[in-house]
Amino acid sequence: MIELTFIIAALVFVLTSIMTSRPMYTLSMKNYSKRVTSQYAIRIADLHYSYDQMIYFISLPTTLPYIKAAVKEDLIIEQDYSSFFYPELKGIKISLDHEGEKLYLAYLPIGNFRLPHLDKLQQEGSIDEEAYLKISTTKLLHPDTLQEVRDEVFKQLQVGRY
Repeated sequence: MIELTFIIAALVFVLTSIMTSRPMYTLSMKNYSKRVTSQYAIRIADLHYSYDQMIYFISLPTTLPYIKAAVKEDLIIEQDYSSFFYPELKGIKISLDHEGEKLYLAYLPIGNFRLPHLDKLQQEGSIDEEAYLKISTTKLLHPDTLQEVRDEVFKQLQVGRY
């Protein structure tokens, strides 16, 4: 009976850790970013960014009929984490569900998500690479930013870069 209780407690612990690790990671990134940016009188919502380094897996603009026929809401954005227990955001994936099969369209690695104001602070030595990464992670995980990335990918698919 003791063994069964121990096994159940271990399973509950593992499941709880897996289910809470990503929300806790996001919360810790948000709190850290808020604390650091308040020192420089910056609002995270006001930071401008660039996704010029987004990697597309198809040619732009596309001529594939099922992608041309897709609407913006068909694009799926997934956050790519390194692990379940100690998650770190590696980037975001943008895909399209086509007849039950996921077609990856683009990927934005977190290292390529650049924010010019943070670049300036980093060059001045005010923040280090770790602080930059945490603030840019917070900015990228914000729902408004994710929606803008979706809009940009859709525009690139329909119109192209120029």
